[in-house]
Amino acid sequence: MGLFSACLLACDIDGTLLVNGIINPRNIEKIEYFMNEGGSFSLSTGRTVGAVGPVLSKLKKVSPSIVSNGCMIYDYENKKVLDELYVPKSDYFIVKKVLDMGLNVGIEVHSGDKVLTVFRNAETDIHQEYEWLESITVSFEEASRYRWNKVVMMFEDEETLRAVKEMIAGEETQASFVDTSAVIAGKRRRYYEQFPKGVSKASALDKLIHILNIKKGGLFAIGDYYNDLEMIKKADISAVPAGTPRDIEMYADYTACSCEDGAVADFIDYLAKKKGMI
Repeated sequence: MGLFSACLLACDIDGTLLVNGIINPRNIEKIEYFMNEGGSFSLSTGRTVGAVGPVLSKLKKVSPSIVSNGCMIYDYENKKVLDELYVPKSDYFIVKKVLDMGLNVGIEVHSGDKVLTVFRNAETDIHQEYEWLESITVSFEEASRYRWNKVVMMFEDEETLRAVKEMIAGEETQASFVDTSAVIAGKRRRYYEQFPKGVSKASALDKLIHILNIKKGGLFAIGDYYNDLEMIKKADISAVPAGTPRDIEMYADYTACSCEDGAVADFIDYLAKKKGMI
């Protein structure tokens, strides 16, 4: 029995494990230690199933992971979908209304391992290069033939983001909308994402705990942004990297060093100390 047997560490990617495409080597070393001690290390990310290449190229192994902010649980080792949810077709009209506003809003529709670009701008190009995404450009009508796990809207300025959010707030939908972000080329990029109602990293954790047979008290989580908040609240022990917004940090049990300096490694050391091992 290892130190972390029947334990799960759910880890956000952007701003937590990785920043500007770089993972601190300390994180890689400590993640391997955590798994060698019997723990399950799962990514818990807003990225789609095909967008974690930069992480998988560095880590030897990850446990079944939460992708698309909880819309899917994917087993990378066996290349298998374990759970999947979709945006209701009745809510596809939101994308059409955003397009009809005539604003510069990049729009990606994520469907399984496919990325459909409905409106391309500079932010979609940056996003797709950063996440190693292969995308096909389609019309709204073509995109509507697919089942959508989520929609990502991308903005080059705050004013356009506010206008889109105000429009959506006035509509009745069955979907949820969440602010997400990533730091790319030294700049925090802000996105607004559409999901099936009630979907979150936290709701997916309930399923993942069952799949991995995690023991009571053995759920750990680390994240840095608002889409991580419910996951942080749910964990038995949680952490945030230094620099996380205060209204998220206040719910964490531990504030690690910055993402750049190896926040995930810091948290794993903290967990080991809690168990009196180092």
